[in-house]
Amino acid sequence: MVIDHRYKFVFVELPLTATSAISKEIREQYGCESYLNKHATYDDYLRKANSEMRKYTSIGSVRNPLDQTVSMYFKYKNDLDQRFSTGRKRPGKWLRKSLAKNRDSVRYQYIIDNQASFEQYFMKFFKWPYSNWSIVHHKKMNHIIRFEHLVEDYRKVFTAVGVPITRDLPQANKTPEKKADFWSYYESDAAKRRAKFVFGPFMRYWGYSFPASWDHVKEPAHAQLVYNLLNIPRRIYWRLLR
Repeated sequence: MVIDHRYKFVFVELPLTATSAISKEIREQYGCESYLNKHATYDDYLRKANSEMRKYTSIGSVRNPLDQTVSMYFKYKNDLDQRFSTGRKRPGKWLRKSLAKNRDSVRYQYIIDNQASFEQYFMKFFKWPYSNWSIVHHKKMNHIIRFEHLVEDYRKVFTAVGVPITRDLPQANKTPEKKADFWSYYESDAAKRRAKFVFGPFMRYWGYSFPASWDHVKEPAHAQLVYNLLNIPRRIYWRLLR
């Protein structure tokens, strides 16, 4: 999380939405400050904020989950900086640290041991409708930066809050091997059908859509219901326990 008391804004860093690049740039180039921990939620911020800080402009970010999932596969596969083979420290409460460490270890080891393709990885680990903590507060935030329009949105949003942006956002943490066309990694109809079940409800929430070439594959009818039910305990976790 990044804050600036001069321009009165808080930037909430949702994982895998280019927040590392944005955070680094606005801290190093414009003197903004880190606050709480890197992936602190807006609820974490509100619990600490005084009455004046609660009025600060809020900025969040989102990304197409199909793209995000492909990127995460390649992060596991390439094990940059040995972050998965050696384990890595995570901010947040003990429950989040424990769950994330176990998830990363299992997925990394599966890919390495089996030389698993993206589709094998996806079909093994993605079986339920996906969501993330952007559904808790992000739609109420003052500004949203979409990963798909990162350079334009970065300049537009931070200029709007008063930061004197002087250059485009430099690229950081580029995912090795990953092709720009993330749709092509979902090759079989079985993977497309799973993707519609897993990601369809979340994508509708954020206004994303599947390509027309996937129209012959239908989203399972119960996807939205399962998504809604799963989000009940998820919201409790994200707001209170994460």
